[in-house]
Amino acid sequence: MEEREEVQYRKNIQILFETIEEAFENVDPDVAECEDSMGALVITLAKESKCILSAQPSVRQLWLAVAARGTAYHFNYDPILASWLDDKGRGVEVKSFLKRYLKETTGLEIKI
Repeated sequence: MEEREEVQYRKNIQILFETIEEAFENVDPDVAECEDSMGALVITLAKESKCILSAQPSVRQLWLAVAARGTAYHFNYDPILASWLDDKGRGVEVKSFLKRYLKETTGLEIKI
């Protein structure tokens, strides 16, 4: 059971990272760039501000650090909703958060 859960966790992370990367394919790199860097997904905004998504396999979470805000979120995968939701129960979903944050900070509207 443990190994199957690990495989599913890694698959869910991979799907999310690929989905986010695809959303940035046609974005002007002067506005925002997205790249896979040593297993983390780094979104660099125009003013060098960064959002870093990283897999945390030991706890089967996804962590998001938002450097400009000095905040971090930890997400657990909800298989019923097929979404990554914050572990504090605040209703923060990772893709919705990123869309809102990018719109607020750069005016960029991405479709994830």
